[in-house]
Amino acid sequence: MRRTKTFKFCSIMLLLVFLVIMSACESDESSASSATSDKSIVVALTGEANSLDPHNTTDTASKQIYSVMTETLVGLNENGEVVPLLAKSWENSEDGKTWTFQLEEGVEFTDGTPFNAEAVKINFERVTNEENKLARYPMLGPYLDSITTNGDYEVVFHLNSPVGPFLNILAFPSGSNIISPKTIEEGIEAVRTNPIGTGPYKIKNWSPGTDTVFEANPNYWGGTPQLDQITFKVVPENASRVLMLETGEVDIIADVPATDIERINNSEETKVNSIEINRTLYVGINNSVAPFDKVEVRQALNYAIDKVALTNDLYEGRVKESSAIVSSKDQMYSNAGTYPYDLEKAKEMLKKAGVKEGTKVRLVAAGNAVRDHKAGQYVQTSLQLLGFDVEFQMLELNDYLNTLDDPSKYELYLRGGIANTNDAYDILRDSFYSDSKYNYARYINPNIDQAIEKGAIEPIIENRKKIYEEAFKEIKEDAPWIFLYEDTVHIGMRSNIEGLIVPPTHLWNYTEVRKSN
Repeated sequence: MRRTKTFKFCSIMLLLVFLVIMSACESDESSASSATSDKSIVVALTGEANSLDPHNTTDTASKQIYSVMTETLVGLNENGEVVPLLAKSWENSEDGKTWTFQLEEGVEFTDGTPFNAEAVKINFERVTNEENKLARYPMLGPYLDSITTNGDYEVVFHLNSPVGPFLNILAFPSGSNIISPKTIEEGIEAVRTNPIGTGPYKIKNWSPGTDTVFEANPNYWGGTPQLDQITFKVVPENASRVLMLETGEVDIIADVPATDIERINNSEETKVNSIEINRTLYVGINNSVAPFDKVEVRQALNYAIDKVALTNDLYEGRVKESSAIVSSKDQMYSNAGTYPYDLEKAKEMLKKAGVKEGTKVRLVAAGNAVRDHKAGQYVQTSLQLLGFDVEFQMLELNDYLNTLDDPSKYELYLRGGIANTNDAYDILRDSFYSDSKYNYARYINPNIDQAIEKGAIEPIIENRKKIYEEAFKEIKEDAPWIFLYEDTVHIGMRSNIEGLIVPPTHLWNYTEVRKSN
């Protein structure tokens, strides 16, 4: 009898334990279900932000982060066309030197400070003040005479000369972002770590090297955000990002490797969006050091790279050979021609130039630009076949940028060039103007300087195209770069992700991102 009672007691206990376990499992399943259907997403990027100051950064990783919380007066749509944003309308004077903007009313920064004409004035006076020594000063600083306001919602830019790509410059979310005047008053460190904007999301936490978390701005002027939270993770390893996407640990990943695209697209759970952007990949040549101060040596490097094999074999036809310093997606593009592969011709040119076999060369690259590394290795191998002894160094981003500031530390550098305004002006100004801080090729050509200056103030697009067309051809002949390919980005997503907008400038717009049911 005692055994029967004991057995019944044990049975009841086992049943209770089973029910508790099942309840826990149901709870876990419910949690898992809500985790995949709630209003938050996780995005895995390849590199980390260097700074969140939109007026003082040039790297893509930083721009991808602070663009989530800050906005500009005008923006670019998926076709690269200028559209209203914080400014609802504008007009330009007959002489092209005065631009008047009517601003959206009732907009606030996420710290409660009102967005108005005075806030716009404070921001542009900050970035265009040469004494502040901000990285984005060259975009507009040399051309801005003054800014005035007429009431709270009209701001007027007075230029010292017409600026052809003026609206495109204002659409660029690195230099033209509007942040809270209160943050600017708090000083450069406050702007670097937490620039308060008017965007649909506001920063919750920034942990450099790991996570950056944004939460919805409940008072967003453009309507209630689609998501409650966006988390960015830094995941430089390709395989890790892909695995995280396939297991559902993240919702969106940058830079899907070519070898994984078909598999991800064939899954019901995931998809890949492949988008041609106006980024070109190139190897810059330090024109200030021998033997690369000779144009025939620089041309020889271009002949020594088989771009057809690079694009069709190494990248499986998912990119295409460059035919200008800007992509064919750029509104100022024209075909300047290419250097066909001819290794024997390249060797003969080096021989005539007196370049010795085994000349040592340092090729440096940014370690966080993961997708570019195999192209760097390809160039290394190709130039070794040409007779150079090439050391390929992948450096942490700050070390890479510091190296480029010292021409004695490199001969070649791997870099992506994006016309961030969707206009060739900023690539020309940054990379080829003799006095530019970012002219890492140390390329000096008065003709090109004049073309940049002339194009900048030409208001008629077709006339500017003609000016730039001649500049592209001359730069191609001078060969300050090894011209590689035009880029296509492959963005991996869970199948239920919708609404991500990617203009040719490759700065993702999360305003309409959502999860479908």
